[in-house]
Amino acid sequence: MPDIHKLLKQSDADFKRYTGIQKATFSAILDAMRQHEAAKTKSGRPSDLSLESQILLALIYWREYRTLYHIGMDFGIHESSASRIVHKVENILISSDQFDLPRKLPREDGEDINWSAVIIDATETPIERPKKTKATTTAVKRSDIP
Repeated sequence: MPDIHKLLKQSDADFKRYTGIQKATFSAILDAMRQHEAAKTKSGRPSDLSLESQILLALIYWREYRTLYHIGMDFGIHESSASRIVHKVENILISSDQFDLPRKLPREDGEDINWSAVIIDATETPIERPKKTKATTTAVKRSDIP
């Protein structure tokens, strides 16, 4: 498991090289996570990872595109727990409105969107069907039909 305290002691350039963000952005994400945790009314089982480690897990996932299985092994948690942590961090960052995460379409009504190109995937996939031949069909005379 990556040591978050050792990572935070590194220089700004090394921290950004490892995580993809600056230390100030990391602190802002941590503040947003703490605010979300403080505002929770219902608590469940606490996570095995600290908030800093959860953020680091999500950053490593976004930065390196490694499988959640491998990231989970590094942090000592199951793959499904790593997935839940990544989705949790994403949802908290989106709901905080402090961070601009990429979206599929802008939030606006779409009046100022330049729709100069539209791409449509219209590829056809052949379907294998059995061929009809006389050998595969059974011919019966009308006189044999009751």
